[in-house]
Amino acid sequence: MKLIGKIVKHKQFGKGEIIEFSENHIEVNFDQVKENKKFVYPNSFGMFLEIENKLLAKEIGVEKKDHMQKELDMKKIEEEAIRLKAIIRNNEKHAKSTTGVNAGKSNIAFKCNFCDGGKSDETVGFNGVCSDETIKYNIDNAKHVWCSGTESKCKKYINGEMTREELDAAGNTDEYVCYESQMLRVWRAYAGIVQIGKKKGTPMTLKNVRSNSLALLTTRLPNAKDKERFIFAAFLVKDNYEGDGMEEGYVEADEKYRIQLSLEEAKILKFWDYYFNPNKPERTVFGSGLHRYLTDVQAAQILSRISIIKSGTKEEKISKEFYEYYCKIKGLNADDIAEPNGALKRIGREI
Repeated sequence: MKLIGKIVKHKQFGKGEIIEFSENHIEVNFDQVKENKKFVYPNSFGMFLEIENKLLAKEIGVEKKDHMQKELDMKKIEEEAIRLKAIIRNNEKHAKSTTGVNAGKSNIAFKCNFCDGGKSDETVGFNGVCSDETIKYNIDNAKHVWCSGTESKCKKYINGEMTREELDAAGNTDEYVCYESQMLRVWRAYAGIVQIGKKKGTPMTLKNVRSNSLALLTTRLPNAKDKERFIFAAFLVKDNYEGDGMEEGYVEADEKYRIQLSLEEAKILKFWDYYFNPNKPERTVFGSGLHRYLTDVQAAQILSRISIIKSGTKEEKISKEFYEYYCKIKGLNADDIAEPNGALKRIGREI
């Protein structure tokens, strides 16, 4: 843009002529004060300076708008970098302070009873009350403790104490039916209540999980063995509550970094391809526990696989962003993550 020699007006110094122009500054000679003044370009226009040439005024206005947007974008990048550094420092501090069998394992996988409520082409279910077939399986065959309990609305429905319409109405409102029936509606997962043994009825806690941990929701189809357990949803933890003697722990999903899989997609993402029990590496049984803890690398392997599964779908972009963001905050190289080494992989190598 040719600005040298053009006339501008300043609120205090009056009219002047532009005598120098660079990428970020201009210099103006003002006759009224017999002095040269330097100004930031293009930000000074509209604030201190006005140019007489109307065509140039429009061009400068466009440049100023673009410049301000770039400054805003740069500020956001700098703020994000500061936030990421704080998260990484917090992760490192937590890793050093964590001791015991789950040291270094701050990500969590939840064991969920199968729920086909709200099943669609995009999701396994977990967003409504189960079908009659699944309700009967969970009660009569799987004998899940909550499904079979005296407080279970599904059990009352099977016993003829309430209608299907009443059961569905309860599931579509805030009235509690079960964790699974609302899991992908509220995007919250609970530690659960101890159902057997001396501690029966005691709320469970989640001591290793914190903000920015990865949470995985796992299940298996009716009549399937546990080695077929798959991951049907994953989310970055936004809020978490460890739990105490009165209330159980829970994790809540970040608004952006959450993703669910269709049944066909989820079948590909087998939990035991990534996780193994250090004491029994080839054992593919979740057991009586309701959750398992994973390392950052195991979590990254799963997110990497999800991004591949989601290629060519409408979730492709967010799945890749999710994986890259997780690697950033955990200090991992997204281009150099080790291959999965879960129980199924180990069994396969032995065969």
